[in-house]
Amino acid sequence: MIKINFGSGHFPLQGWVNVDSDPGCNPDVVADLGKPLPFDAGCASHLHSEDFFDQLPLELACAFLRDCHRLLAPGGVMRLLTPDLAQLAGMYVARDPRLLQLWQDNVPVPLKTGRHCEVLNLGMRLGGHTFLYDAETLKHVLAECGFEGREVSYNHSAEPELRGIDLRSPDNAISLYFDCYRI
Repeated sequence: MIKINFGSGHFPLQGWVNVDSDPGCNPDVVADLGKPLPFDAGCASHLHSEDFFDQLPLELACAFLRDCHRLLAPGGVMRLLTPDLAQLAGMYVARDPRLLQLWQDNVPVPLKTGRHCEVLNLGMRLGGHTFLYDAETLKHVLAECGFEGREVSYNHSAEPELRGIDLRSPDNAISLYFDCYRI
């Protein structure tokens, strides 16, 4: 059994097969994650994807999840992190000063207006986001693709292999954290 990290970028996980579409990131496997994945069925015990999933249109995201289901052995689990639309929208609507602070502390792009609206717009475009999820929608999509989605917290999991591998924390991102159990 192998563990596969999809969309690894410049942050490979040790002991995992790191997959990315950019050869400049030096992944173990170069692959377009919007297409069928180059692995055998049932080959993986664990999968991981952090801040890649939201870059796929909804139809391709479902195809990706179905392919992940194919790769996981029975009892396998996938860790999935993606931006949290409900939290982002809530912070925008409430004009939460933390939204501006998160941008200023973690994004190397200066704001022209310094307003919440600008953070929301730039955050959507610059992050390559195609479809953002709230927890309810993500659970629904996961279920349609053969997973039981369990919302968890930063770096916590019932699975020892999935603990402590999250890069984006509540201090530097607005994320959903899910463990996705193959059913």
